[in-house]
Amino acid sequence: MKTEEMDLSSGSLWKKIIVYSIPLMFSNILQVLFNMSDIAVVGKFAGAIALGAVGSTSILVTLFTGVLIGLSSGVNALTALHIGSRNHRELKETVHTSLILCFAAGLLIMVLGIAFSRPILTAMHTKDELMADALLYLRIYLCGMPALGLYNFGNAVLSAAGDTKRPLYYLLFSGVVNVVLNLFFVIVCRWSVAGVAAASIFSQYLSAFLILYVLFRSTEGFGLRFQAIKLKYNIMKRVMQIGIPAAYRGGNLYLSISLSGALYR
Repeated sequence: MKTEEMDLSSGSLWKKIIVYSIPLMFSNILQVLFNMSDIAVVGKFAGAIALGAVGSTSILVTLFTGVLIGLSSGVNALTALHIGSRNHRELKETVHTSLILCFAAGLLIMVLGIAFSRPILTAMHTKDELMADALLYLRIYLCGMPALGLYNFGNAVLSAAGDTKRPLYYLLFSGVVNVVLNLFFVIVCRWSVAGVAAASIFSQYLSAFLILYVLFRSTEGFGLRFQAIKLKYNIMKRVMQIGIPAAYRGGNLYLSISLSGALYR
């Protein structure tokens, strides 16, 4: 299998840093834009109530996405460390433990988010006429959080190996699918907010599938093997020591905006 790793130890460093960084930045931005495309489609084709309902959840969606991106920073840092030091045993244990950890984080956000979506939206002073559609959209969208956790895990592992292009390509492809399905579900099926939410989670699982497919097929040390998937608590602790503060920073800004907006209203 052709490798996409980038050697940052030789050649023009600044050029390689730019080539490495730009796809990584766009990958993080595009994850947030899934919700923005939902807002654009319902605003154009489903009316003001649907637009207001989806728009009222955008801060929460961005918050949850930021938390999962931040958590994957711990995966990225430790994976890069073990690739650089050629510590194959630690590398293998790190990627397989992180797979479980990132999936579990997405699952936890999904469960807690669905359970407490109404109190959260109420605390944000969501208008009564928007509440039903906002709840429906948010609860469906939250079902994609495990996939988002897995995608960010795969993105972290591949970018640690110097490959930031393929995760971006997979996300771009999933984004195109998301827009097409948004239009189909809203215009043809008349599903309104449920349609754009369903399109988003389908796209999230598609991007997760594509990136995991590459990792399971990889012959590199960071490749995944079903029989090696096992939780190592010492590895999990090290990933979380880096990932939890990064997740807090990634989500704190959007939480502050959300609370400020609620207090202002």
